[in-house]
Amino acid sequence: MALTAPSQERVSTQSPARLGRPIPFQAVVVPLLVLSMLPLPLVTIRSAGFGFGTLAAPLFLMIGLALARQRRRPIEIPYLWLFVALMIAAVISVINSWLFWDPNVGTSMERGFGHRWIGYQVTALYFVATPFLAFAAGVVYAQLERLTSLYVGVLMSVTVTTVVGLWTWWLNPVNPIDVYLKGARPNINPDATLFLIVLSAGVVVWQHPRSRLWAPALALLGMGLVAAFLSYALNAWLGALGAMTVLVWSRWRGRGLVAWFAGLGLVALAVQETLGTIVAQRLGGNDVDRIGLWHSALIVWSKSPIIGVGAGNLVGYMERFSVFSIALVLQGYQQAHNIFLEVLAELGVVGLALFLTFMALVIWRLRRHVPGRSLAAQHFQAAGLAMVVGSALMAVVGSGLVPTIASAGWEGIPPVVVCWFFAGAGLAMTLRTRATA
Repeated sequence: MALTAPSQERVSTQSPARLGRPIPFQAVVVPLLVLSMLPLPLVTIRSAGFGFGTLAAPLFLMIGLALARQRRRPIEIPYLWLFVALMIAAVISVINSWLFWDPNVGTSMERGFGHRWIGYQVTALYFVATPFLAFAAGVVYAQLERLTSLYVGVLMSVTVTTVVGLWTWWLNPVNPIDVYLKGARPNINPDATLFLIVLSAGVVVWQHPRSRLWAPALALLGMGLVAAFLSYALNAWLGALGAMTVLVWSRWRGRGLVAWFAGLGLVALAVQETLGTIVAQRLGGNDVDRIGLWHSALIVWSKSPIIGVGAGNLVGYMERFSVFSIALVLQGYQQAHNIFLEVLAELGVVGLALFLTFMALVIWRLRRHVPGRSLAAQHFQAAGLAMVVGSALMAVVGSGLVPTIASAGWEGIPPVVVCWFFAGAGLAMTLRTRATA
């Protein structure tokens, strides 16, 4: 997608005539992204909680495109055809669910929370669209504005969110290794922890000419790693490990990975007793139930393997076909604890293949070497890649990457928007029309 007739004039929104002063696009985007990641109270409507990031992705995209058109700036949005194909597949899945609904699955709320309702399905369609909308908004933003304030603003917001989580642990300290025995986990946001690790580690890895930034970046990185450990969340550990690996590779390639994995091996040998205890506890705890949840999601998928049971319908089908009791399903076992399996169950092979193709193309583009890039552009591109890879690893054992009704619902939108917005902005560093990073 492109808009022609370029102009070098700085793009900004316009305030009301009585103020007569332009408002930069980043003055809308950065505060909203910052607020969406902060642990602020949600606006609750019935059982749904809506945060600041609920409508952020389409809002950013619409404003950006309108401004680009007004200023006649050339705008490029890659992979638009994939988004259209994915949404067509999602709509077909909803239509198919109404035509071929399994008679063993209830259509009312008599059994539990899941039932066939067009409101759920329309909401799920918006959730499916959110990753691409956020990605496209990031691409547009990076072609209009500098990215420094975006990076700093989100880094500050996830720092505050992580500090709040660590404060809750400080008030009620629990040894992570004893978390199953004590029956309580600190309220540490794993997505904010991952983003804090990525953004702070990105500064350490890429801003070598600016040594004055190393001390605060190292302090924030240490805080993020501590938060990931104290959270005792498997998805946070996997995401952090994957993101750090990507950042090391982005800067030093093969020799960096050799040194990185050698260091990890030495650390593992030094704390092997602790690692053995953690593995034994997790294998003996609720983590094993993930296998049953994955099995249940595959059972649901088998009911309509090509196009799925319909966007937004996983909860209803899990209440009927889960290998766990209905009591456990109603307590949270309606999700698969694997976003890819949830997409597979709801949108079938077609939907999952389209989404994985989109994600693979974004990752491939983010890892491209573009001659003549500035250090800041390479830094931002590496951060976007680390966020996508880290979030994907988190999604393998939990939520993230795509918000779904079965998992976090509306509350799952902010981290998805931040992740894909950064991915889009990072990918824009490979475009000729990008702004200065």
